Amino acid sequence: MRVLLLLILVAVGSALGVVHMKYRTRMLFSDFQQIQQSLDVYEEELAQLQLEQNTWSDRSRIEKVARSQLGMDFPMRGSIISIKP
Repeated sequence: MRVLLLLILVAVGSALGVVHMKYRTRMLFSDFQQIQQSLDVYEEELAQLQLEQNTWSDRSRIEKVARSQLGMDFPMRGSIISIKP
């Protein structure tokens, strides 16, 4: 009788363990999916920022801004001084 009771307790404990692990697995998978979605959003934002950086760092745009907003221009050829090491 004791052996049967012990086996029943072991079976119930094992079943509870399986249920708990299944629940825990589902919760972890849900967390994983949320993190994956966040990663997708961040990767998209990174791609947009890299595109924006490439646009802002274009040589022709920098030259245009330097000329129009800062009043800069290329120096005259005669005013360039070269220093040799």
